[in-house]
Amino acid sequence: MEVERVWRILVIEDDEQLAADAQREITDAFDDNPDINVRVEFETDFDAGFERVLNGTTDVVVLDVRRDTPSSAPEDETAGHTVFKEIREARFAPVVFWTALPEQVAHEAMVPLVAVVKKDDIELLPAAVEAAITSQAVETIADIENHVASVLNKHMWTELGPHWAEYTDGLEPGTVAQVLISRLARILEGDREQSFTAHPSHRYVYPPVSDTRGPGDIMLEGGRDWWVVLTPACDFEQSKLEFALLARAGSLESHPKYAKWVSAKGKGNAAKGEWNELGKDVLMATQGRYRYLPAFRDIPDLVIDLENVRSVDADTLRGMEPVASLVSPFAESLLVQNSQFRGRIGVPDLDSELIKQRLEAGAVSA
Repeated sequence: MEVERVWRILVIEDDEQLAADAQREITDAFDDNPDINVRVEFETDFDAGFERVLNGTTDVVVLDVRRDTPSSAPEDETAGHTVFKEIREARFAPVVFWTALPEQVAHEAMVPLVAVVKKDDIELLPAAVEAAITSQAVETIADIENHVASVLNKHMWTELGPHWAEYTDGLEPGTVAQVLISRLARILEGDREQSFTAHPSHRYVYPPVSDTRGPGDIMLEGGRDWWVVLTPACDFEQSKLEFALLARAGSLESHPKYAKWVSAKGKGNAAKGEWNELGKDVLMATQGRYRYLPAFRDIPDLVIDLENVRSVDADTLRGMEPVASLVSPFAESLLVQNSQFRGRIGVPDLDSELIKQRLEAGAVSA
């Protein structure tokens, strides 16, 4: 029997009466919610509240900003904001600022993961908490952490432990980290491939995770010109790269096949035909001259033109802004497409009419 998930909500508010009010408001609101079960607690000491979040006993935090209860500590209008920054450094937990000073933290808002609710609007707290819960961000992070721990634990006990001497022969014991990282990366890669969707966010690593460039990196030059790296990864490995090959990525709107489709819109079969051409040769193409990059974040709809390439030196490449990287297998697929496009060899077409006549004659005689 599956155990019902209980969401742990912690109110950090140094006024005990206000903390109790928030606890009651949130608890009462979820009493009628059959899908979400919550347990709401409060802490009147900012430091103690942070420790509870740090220990992983909290899923969502409702956080005051100003410490103003008479105590040995002076009034502090940034105490809650300081706790928030400490939480961000330590672990992930959605935060709902509940404050009489919303202007102090308005710039931190990232709904639904960070919300700002005025003290007078206590009735809005449950909705902000529910938005954080239903985002599934907490569950996703927890699932990944548990999965990683399980993979490492199993591999240590079943493979590295029994064969420790072989894995560390001639090496420092700490080098087994590379084995674990490689194992983990491959398993996570397999999980990722199984959960691929057509959404653009699954095509990019945004922003890039490394200061070292690689194939499929999407670069912005001069704030307006987009380029994609075509140089294989092995050329970047030893940081001895002299030149890199880049392909121009122009806006989809400027592509002639896009312009033809726009001109044909509303013209029935003509528009359908132009759309099919645009899709076949550009939007869905994995062979030939063009490769489409769907819009995401700061990246507009782009079309890579493998006929419009340039070679740049390492200093020029470093001067460009890395915006994102194509994930595997999209980066590798682009290199294969470029190789096929560059290596194509034209041959004369056979005389299809002559072949047709010969086959028809054979069919009749048979």
